Amino acid sequence: MAVRTFLRNAGSRVVSVTFRKEDGSLRTMQFNPRDRQEIKGTGTAALSADVVRCRDFRIARTQGAGAWRSFRTDRVVSLRTAGVTLTF
Repeated sequence: MAVRTFLRNAGSRVVSVTFRKEDGSLRTMQFNPRDRQEIKGTGTAALSADVVRCRDFRIARTQGAGAWRSFRTDRVVSLRTAGVTLTF
């Protein structure tokens, strides 16, 4: 719940998220929580409300539509925006 609240309060500011991937490694990416450009993918809804879909800015610069990623809120290590950091 805290992750969703943080993202909602961030508005359209860039958010940096660090999360633990399924294989145990850490990934950090930056995204705009309100980015609603066309989402490419399987066309199926996420099965879990714990999944956040977003467009990774670093990948978007080079791959465009291939930049859509997702992460699970229960694997978030930290979130940062506008000088505010939330650590779990």
